[in-house]
Amino acid sequence: MKLIDLITGMPVTFIKGDTDVDITGITKDSRAVQEGYMFFAMNKNEAYIEDAQRRGASVIVSENSLNTPFPRTIITEDIKELHGRIASKYYGFPSKKLQVVGITGTNGKTTTSYIIESILQHAGKKAGLIGTISYRYDGHVLKAENTTPGATEIHGLLKDMYTSQVECVVMEVSSHALDQKRVEGVEFDIGIFTNLTHDHLDYHRDFENYKKAKELLFNHYLKESSKEKRYAILNIDDPSARGFIPDAPVETFFYSMKGKTDAYLSNYEEDIHGFKLELSLMETQISIKAPLVGIFNASNILASCLFGYVAGIPYEVIKKGVEALEGVPGRVERVRNEKGIFIFIDYAHTPDALKKVMEMLNRLKQGRLIVIFGCGGDRDTSKRPIMGEIASRHADFTIITSDNPRSEDPKKIIEDIKTGFHGSSFKIIEDRRDAILEGITMAREKDVLLVAGKGHEDYQIIGNNIYHFSDREVIEESLNVASG
Repeated sequence: MKLIDLITGMPVTFIKGDTDVDITGITKDSRAVQEGYMFFAMNKNEAYIEDAQRRGASVIVSENSLNTPFPRTIITEDIKELHGRIASKYYGFPSKKLQVVGITGTNGKTTTSYIIESILQHAGKKAGLIGTISYRYDGHVLKAENTTPGATEIHGLLKDMYTSQVECVVMEVSSHALDQKRVEGVEFDIGIFTNLTHDHLDYHRDFENYKKAKELLFNHYLKESSKEKRYAILNIDDPSARGFIPDAPVETFFYSMKGKTDAYLSNYEEDIHGFKLELSLMETQISIKAPLVGIFNASNILASCLFGYVAGIPYEVIKKGVEALEGVPGRVERVRNEKGIFIFIDYAHTPDALKKVMEMLNRLKQGRLIVIFGCGGDRDTSKRPIMGEIASRHADFTIITSDNPRSEDPKKIIEDIKTGFHGSSFKIIEDRRDAILEGITMAREKDVLLVAGKGHEDYQIIGNNIYHFSDREVIEESLNVASG
């Protein structure tokens, strides 16, 4: 595509050099630049610009005049916005040709996306998924580097999905992605809000900024989308939900675990093996028997059912799609074993998520609840004692261990967690592998063992190094050791 065609109608303030040149790719990573690329200099570091020039960049985009001489430059007031819009145009505006569902919230995004994917599959529709665990479509499974990838990657994925005849794309949209305008240029059809609790305050600085970032999906991207029919699906049980209601013509639907609304829970039965739900969907009663563990998943099911409704999927197909989902990797994921222990892996790495999963397992347990968890380094430190207090209140016994310490001293992180503990029903085992083995060794038949914090992750970050580490693999190894 010619540079002049790419930038026509775009918010640029200054153009230097010939624009009648072919652009062969776009990127914000100088290491990815190839001959003929358009390089977005997000960082003012001149070394990156020089690197891009050496690798054959055809044009440099910046918010400021360049100190490094370059024959072809474009200046814009908002490089992140321009990046997304250019990426969309370069890849042929793929989101305009797809049904795009954006899901945001602190907890429940991944599970909701999996339920919707299952509903779509049972409706005979080809689905694509972009989220925390992976990006997948048409048999392709790509490891997710971020919950929501960068703008170039998003629009490239959407183009590939469209080419593969995907009809609907379900995308987890993180607060970081919204704040950093990674979804700029994406034309959304449906926005779903799950909930808003304490998380990512190391990045957003305070809860209000975090909330404002989440609101952008509805009050900016969904509102400004070119799609003729747009829908917002909001969890009215959350106090923040009122701020997420977009203006007309976006149509808003609500779901609730507590009161009557567009979709709500009428009744339920649950045990350690799953639950039965009676729910109302647009005044129609539906019975669902789901193998998912944790009644809080009913909220994710309600959101997904409302998606099915606005997408025009028959109720019986919605029901089949929900019931077919066995589980989600790292989300109250069951590890079956011959010891008679109920072992679960969960991604709970926030106070609210840890509290909810522990409250649920306490309700369903037949023996003791043993929890193993830590907190990540170089992240929000204020949540550590809060999570320690939650564990001390809800677990019969806790093993405090390491998560992804990154550049921090694991002992310091553990001490921060420990300050929130009441009582002495805990022990500290810094090495996560040893902690898991200890938990399995001490667990008796009918006890519940929860390994929390890392969920689906298959790595551990210690210092500047990334090591392979899967909670599930270590649990299975430890079960063999314990029974050997």
